[in-house]
Amino acid sequence: MDEYYAAVRRLPEPYSTELLALDMQIAPFVQEIRLRLGQPVQFTVKGRLAPCRKFLPRAEACARLDAGALQNCFAALCRHSVYAYEQELRQGYFTVPGGCRVGVAGQRGPEGFSTVTSLDLRVARWLTCPLSTEIQQSLSALSGGILVAGPPGSGKTTFLRSMITFLGRGDRVFCVVDERGELLPGDGLPASRASAIPADVYSRWPKEQAIAMALRCMNPQAIVCDELGTEADAAAVEGGLACGVVFLASVHCESGAGLAALEQKPALKRLLASGAFGTVAFLDGRARPGTVLRTVTL
Repeated sequence: MDEYYAAVRRLPEPYSTELLALDMQIAPFVQEIRLRLGQPVQFTVKGRLAPCRKFLPRAEACARLDAGALQNCFAALCRHSVYAYEQELRQGYFTVPGGCRVGVAGQRGPEGFSTVTSLDLRVARWLTCPLSTEIQQSLSALSGGILVAGPPGSGKTTFLRSMITFLGRGDRVFCVVDERGELLPGDGLPASRASAIPADVYSRWPKEQAIAMALRCMNPQAIVCDELGTEADAAAVEGGLACGVVFLASVHCESGAGLAALEQKPALKRLLASGAFGTVAFLDGRARPGTVLRTVTL
């Protein structure tokens, strides 16, 4: 059964029951479930918004969310323990078991969000995508880092997971820094698909801290991490480069943009100039997640 159903089961009644009625032929195409104050529940399907009642005409409770309903949804997704997700919420999201990331918007208060006005529940699926011969050869040789660039929803996580799966078929020693719990979801359960990957995984650790621990203790040949962007991220990667580690990472970049756009980010410009990455794969966009628009060799 599609992961959509596991995601909506985390919502309270009556929303869970109404959304569980979605046709099994449609569920695999739902990428996000958006809950907004005063608005109907919406789906993101192939990168475009659509009211859920387009597919669920009898979902009366989903026609409009008031403040109480939205707060109940937030509490249920947090498992009624907002404190447990405090660190992630400072960054505007939290990740529920199974790898679904929940984006949060609202009014700021003294200790975080005082009022929640939007929730974006991203359906986490164990998806991979085809890798080009060029990318496979680079992974086999581990001769240079690979940077995956694209906008939100373009399949950066899917592409990284595909590279992780490819590496896992070989004999390389590598670590995965899964700061958001999305790359290899499974929460450490032995029955999860993530547990079959022969990698050392740092789940939900801050990126720079996890990279430092991997370098200190695990002696990896490669480190995989998602969403580089800060100066701390760049410094951590530079520390790994000094130890001879190859990095496979992703970065936010608008669809169609090129190297010039990446070089506008100071931390990333420094990494590109240092030779941290030998290949940049630019992804197409939301409509075709995981599809490479072009590959640039540096």
